[in-house]
Amino acid sequence: MIEVALLLFAFVVVVPSIAAAIGYAAWKGKPKNFGRDMYWTAFVAAAAAACFLLVYSQRMNADVRTWQYILEVALFGFGVVLFGVAAGCMIGIVTYRRGVSIRGTTE
Repeated sequence: MIEVALLLFAFVVVVPSIAAAIGYAAWKGKPKNFGRDMYWTAFVAAAAAACFLLVYSQRMNADVRTWQYILEVALFGFGVVLFGVAAGCMIGIVTYRRGVSIRGTTE
């Protein structure tokens, strides 16, 4: 029951928080060496890794009494975090702005 509450917390609070933070950074144009293409690449890589970890941990079917159960829960949690990163990079693709200038200044 506790693991269900933690996973629900992860999907409802942690994933949107990570996605919002990455999307906000992309909206501000940070990091400077990232562009839309880099956010796209990061999205694909993080989504693939997240899907692999989530599916692999789901198919482990480890017993609660073994050390493999801790590994299963840890892999699932890491997959959830990577899912949040992938969601943030997807938002970054849409919201990325390069070379934001301050209004009212002449250059």
